[in-house]
Amino acid sequence: MPSGWVHSVKNLIAYGMPYLDLHKKKDKAHEILGSNHRVVDHEWYQAYGRFWNFDDPFPSWLKESIRLSGNRGGAEKAEEQMAWVDHDYIDKIWDYLSPQEEKYREGFFAWILFNRRILKEWAGVDVVHSKIQRSIDGCEAWEYCVELKVECERLCNYVSAAKRKDRALQNMIERYGHGQYRLDFG
Repeated sequence: MPSGWVHSVKNLIAYGMPYLDLHKKKDKAHEILGSNHRVVDHEWYQAYGRFWNFDDPFPSWLKESIRLSGNRGGAEKAEEQMAWVDHDYIDKIWDYLSPQEEKYREGFFAWILFNRRILKEWAGVDVVHSKIQRSIDGCEAWEYCVELKVECERLCNYVSAAKRKDRALQNMIERYGHGQYRLDFG
C-alpha cells in the first residue's frame, strides 16, 4: 500500500494541493488495523468490481455527484471529494504492484515533489509564489493559494523524514534526479 505522502504528492500534481491531513484522516485506522485498515473510510476501494473497475475508475454518475457537490460547497470541496475517492483508486492500483514497482513509483513522486521546476512547468504548481495553474472558463490562469507553500513545506518535511529512513528511496531519488533536488521555498 502506498504511503500517505504518495497520495499527497499525487494530489499536489493533480489538484495543486497535497491534502496531507485528508489522507492522514482516511488512513487513521491503519494504526489499529494495519494493512486491513481499508475496511474503514475506503468506500470506493471496497466498491471495486461492483461500481467501478480499471476500465472505468470514475463513472459518469460519480463525476456528476462530485460536480454537484462542488456547486453546493465550492470547488475546494469538490477537489477534496476527488482526493478522497482517488486515494482508494491509487490504493487499488498499488495492490497489483511488486515491491520494486512500488519503490520506483515512490522515488518518482518524491523526485517530483523536490523538483520545483518540474512542479511548476509540468504540474502547474508554483510553490515558491504560492500559485496553482487553473483552467477557469476555458482560460489558463495562475491562482494564488495562501496555504500552498506551508502545505508543501509540511509534505517535504514528511517525505524527507521517510527518505532518511529508506535507503532504497534515497537511491531512487538519486537515479531520477542525479542527486539534484531542492527543498528551498524561495
